[in-house]
Amino acid sequence: MTDRLIVNLALTGMVAEKADNPWLPESVREIAEDCVRCCDLGVSIVHVHARTGGAPDYRKETYRAIVRQIRESCPDLVICVSCSGRTFPDIAQRADVLELSGDDRPDLASLTLGSLNFPRQPSINSPETIASLARRMRENGIKPELEAFEVGMVDTARRLLAEGVLHDTPPYLNLFFGSRGTLDCTPLNLGAMLAALPPGSVWSAAGIGRHQLAANLMAIAAGGHVRTGLEDNLYMDVGRTDPASNVRLVERVVAIARAAGREPASPREARLILGLTEQGRA
Repeated sequence: MTDRLIVNLALTGMVAEKADNPWLPESVREIAEDCVRCCDLGVSIVHVHARTGGAPDYRKETYRAIVRQIRESCPDLVICVSCSGRTFPDIAQRADVLELSGDDRPDLASLTLGSLNFPRQPSINSPETIASLARRMRENGIKPELEAFEVGMVDTARRLLAEGVLHDTPPYLNLFFGSRGTLDCTPLNLGAMLAALPPGSVWSAAGIGRHQLAANLMAIAAGGHVRTGLEDNLYMDVGRTDPASNVRLVERVVAIARAAGREPASPREARLILGLTEQGRA
């Protein structure tokens, strides 16, 4: 357990729109500006989805523009890009962002460890796709941010590490709770996920919608880290009457963490915890 808390901010996702929440960042400028604001509040990782005209975008050129704007103001901030197949199932589209190089190369890229059902559509992640994305991340010097929505996905991480498909040390896993059709947000389910973790893992907990705060509270108490942001949750309250912003969500979780004796990790401290250099892998 570390007293330092990594706050991972998932800014915008690929589903919600400004009509759902006026604070949702969509343009390159809005996404980068939210990253900078929240870095100053205690965020050390930003989980970035690209948008063009409000719609999801997979192209590395759009991601490049976001990465450059973030690093102009927050050069140490750990940047994670999305390789989600939720909207773009083709492997070439999902892997396009992994071709960024040099100063534009992201530190992390998301890798979902299995298929699952979201409320509106499935997310298909075949074993072949997972292995292919993992291989491309390794070849391009990008650490996987492993996403697990079920205990079986954590078991998959252990198997892929044993087989050498994954080899990053320490492995970094985001554990998701409360998404309809997957694991509910309870302490018992968190315990099951933690019991299955590969040895030495760094982990964060994320809750979907009204479960976000509960998942963050459990993670803070259990010695893990947190993911927050508008991608997962659009409201401050369970009754869905108070639209959230990324700034307010970060301020809330940082205040709770400090009350529990856990100071937010700086980007440089997060890099040490994750085994990253100032930009990229150790």
